[in-house]
Amino acid sequence: MQAKEGKLVSLKLNFIFNILRVSSTALITLFTMPYLNRTLGAENIGKVEYIYTVINYFVLFSSLGIPMYGIRETSKVRHDSKKLYTLVFELLVILGVTTLISYLIIFGIIIQINNFNPYKNLICILSFMVLLNNIGAEWYFQGTENQKFITLRNLVIRLIIVILIFTIITSTMDYEKYSILLVIMFFGANIINFSILIYHILKNKINWKSLNLKRHYKPILTIFIATISVNIYVQLDKFLIGNISGDKDVAYYTLSNNLLRFVILFLTALGSVMLPRLSYLYVNDKEQYIEFLKKIFNVLLIISIPFSIFFLIFAENIIILMGGREFAPAILSLKILSPLCILFSIAYFFGFMVLYPQGEERIYSVATAATALLSIGLNIYAIKNYKIYGASVVALISESLLILFMCFLMKKVMPYSTIFNKNSTKIILINLIIFIVLSILVAIFTIGFIEWFIFMIVTVVIYLILLYIFGEETITELISILKTKF
Repeated sequence: MQAKEGKLVSLKLNFIFNILRVSSTALITLFTMPYLNRTLGAENIGKVEYIYTVINYFVLFSSLGIPMYGIRETSKVRHDSKKLYTLVFELLVILGVTTLISYLIIFGIIIQINNFNPYKNLICILSFMVLLNNIGAEWYFQGTENQKFITLRNLVIRLIIVILIFTIITSTMDYEKYSILLVIMFFGANIINFSILIYHILKNKINWKSLNLKRHYKPILTIFIATISVNIYVQLDKFLIGNISGDKDVAYYTLSNNLLRFVILFLTALGSVMLPRLSYLYVNDKEQYIEFLKKIFNVLLIISIPFSIFFLIFAENIIILMGGREFAPAILSLKILSPLCILFSIAYFFGFMVLYPQGEERIYSVATAATALLSIGLNIYAIKNYKIYGASVVALISESLLILFMCFLMKKVMPYSTIFNKNSTKIILINLIIFIVLSILVAIFTIGFIEWFIFMIVTVVIYLILLYIFGEETITELISILKTKF
């Protein structure tokens, strides 16, 4: 009993720390976004985002499927130091090789292409993302459920960066300084991670002769196919917009896309904490595994559906607040993209909460590869003809296709009725009521920014009350826990 309670406390604490880390990223970005958009302007923001997208492909390539694979494998051997740090050393060696290959391509080929001549300084600055990402090995800390360390470390770094943003970013010409701060904010603290890992590897006397790199090739490549496929249709649109429409359109599309991605960060925070536990339960306690899946699915719906409604109805208020009138073209893009919160949460659930703990990542890889191939052609056509609005529609189509492909391929792995039940229907119906009421009120009344904030607070309170009145399981359980505590 005590062991189970200890695990539950550990899970809750890790979830809290992970949410704190993710929310700090989102809140800091939201806090600085209006200032940066107005100070740097759409064109310069677009330049940074365009090269960030290009370099991020090398981050993905060089990390292979190790971020997800590392979480699962370290969670399996975390109680055996010798096996754990042998595994860590092996994965770091593989990352070292892929990092070197990435830099050879970036500086041997990419920087020599004429189209990238205006962006050479940005490429040099942002290329540090590749090295810093790979030596950071956050998968180790997540797999060993040590969220506290990486959370506190990130909070300190990000608070310093916020101060620097308002201190040194003062004109449109400071976009290169902004790119430096971006690298430090997201990856700078990874140097500390690397130092800790090297210390443990040396302490456990792990040597080259004990390494077996070959055992990792097949699983990480399988996961890599899925990861790179997802990011083809998630980030290819920005790359194509930059080449076809220009830097300003990249900025417009990035603003609307990033606002949605902040919500998605919260959803993935839930998943990254649960993944080690789900992998363990699938092997040791199938019944508990199913119960965890039901709870996770309900939480994803409770969060994602109202956010989609929020972005759809209040797109204009949000964009003007975050970017100013210069970013008005992003309003329609945000409205089109709004269902992405729901679609992503379902796709993420099937891929990483259901298939991955069961070792069925091949299904996810096939589904994402098929989706990526279709999205390439669709994006080229849509962006040429409809610019950022075409890209927004293709993003929805791609995520929907991924879900359909997975549903078709995973029928034997997990019956849908196991997860989708009456409680899920309650959540959907309550959100439908909220959507209808909000739509009517917005059509009748003119809502300014102050009224909008009040509107949001009241809506959230009413939403939670409705969930409780209808007997939604997650909220009911949460209220019961709070009653026993207080």
